[in-house]
Amino acid sequence: MTNFEIKETDLYQELNIFYEGNKIGEAEVRLNDKMLSRLTIFPPYQNKGFGTKVVEYLNNKYQCNCLWVNADNEQAIRVYEKNGYKKIEPTMYLMRR
Repeated sequence: MTNFEIKETDLYQELNIFYEGNKIGEAEVRLNDKMLSRLTIFPPYQNKGFGTKVVEYLNNKYQCNCLWVNADNEQAIRVYEKNGYKKIEPTMYLMRR
């Protein structure tokens, strides 16, 4: 295996979110289909408006137009609805073995 090459893709944009020098969360945007694929605001920074502002920023910068959220994650659903997202599918299942 002497002739091989690695091609990197720009499929995901991974982001670290900072406020006043402190890391307050992380996000990931899937660039090919403009999906907000992951957003985490760390617990000490939740319920302070950061999630709403970050989603607004990501929507503007990356033109995000879809995401998945657990149906029972009411806090996240409120944040996304504030940014114009609407529920399309009734649920998302967490499955364990």
